[in-house]
Amino acid sequence: MDYGFVWQQYELIRGLTLSGMQEISEAQADIVPEGFSNNLRWNLGHILLSQDALLYGPTGIKVPSSYGALFSPGTKPADWQGEVPSLETLSQQLQEQTARIKNDFADRLQEKLPTPFSLRGKAQIDTFGEMLLFTLYHEGMHSGIMSQLKKAVNRQA
Repeated sequence: MDYGFVWQQYELIRGLTLSGMQEISEAQADIVPEGFSNNLRWNLGHILLSQDALLYGPTGIKVPSSYGALFSPGTKPADWQGEVPSLETLSQQLQEQTARIKNDFADRLQEKLPTPFSLRGKAQIDTFGEMLLFTLYHEGMHSGIMSQLKKAVNRQA
């Protein structure tokens, strides 16, 4: 089966995520508006880390190991210590991740995951292809949050 459409959607969604960050300054990326627990930088890093973790597994993550403490579920900018990656770095890593995942999983979309992934008992993900599609859903959710964050940040400016 030809999965070209999957990769086209992946590139489209990633492109939309990245284009949504154009014209955002480093300072704006760090604002946590009232009513939010995270900022724009956290959401970008979380998308990056989550996609690696879900597709490569905890021992195969390709992003810097420090990203776990910064961008894992349950983390927040208020708890960050040390340096955080710049928007330019995160954008570059997201672009590189797209190419890497396309290369690494081009012929593996129907392959079974080492262990099925349960969505809190609501559904189960069995293949790398299903997991890739789930990560796109996840990225879309965070892109929506990022749109809300941008509006809130602009209102505060």
